[in-house]
Amino acid sequence: MSTAARRGRRRAMLVILALLVGLLLVFALSLAYVQGWLGTPGGGADGSASTTAVVAPAPSLEPSQVTVNVYNATSTAGLAGRTGDAVRARGFTVGTVANDPEGAQIEGVGVIRHGELGLEGAQLLLASVPEGVELVDDGRGSASVDLVLGDQWQDLPAVDGATTTGGPTTEDG
Repeated sequence: MSTAARRGRRRAMLVILALLVGLLLVFALSLAYVQGWLGTPGGGADGSASTTAVVAPAPSLEPSQVTVNVYNATSTAGLAGRTGDAVRARGFTVGTVANDPEGAQIEGVGVIRHGELGLEGAQLLLASVPEGVELVDDGRGSASVDLVLGDQWQDLPAVDGATTTGGPTTEDG
């Protein structure tokens, strides 16, 4: 093998070795970043990321401005009445308390039915009820909101010393 051929092979091996070392370095840096061992560019002096305070807009609705109809879609008697009292204790205006007029079978925790005008009120109510309640746009033209209780609904806990009463306030089968 000639000297030129050996130099060519050596150069090729050095190039391949340099590429492998470069790839290994990139992999190590990526792993360190993902694991949090390295800070992001623009982070603090200690490597922690700098934070920027974001001010959330104040809600334009108060609970007293939202009319909530509470409907029982279960076979548990008095559930809508107790829930209506608990919703009222949270500051909402409670309209109708009764069995679900649509006769829907809600298998989860519950749903909040609303229209376009009631979306903000529905979102405000959603923050006051248990997880698992879903928002459903039913296309109504009013700002009213329906809280429909499902099979997995649990009574809302009392708020700041307020107690919920047992028993329905209207027809609640």
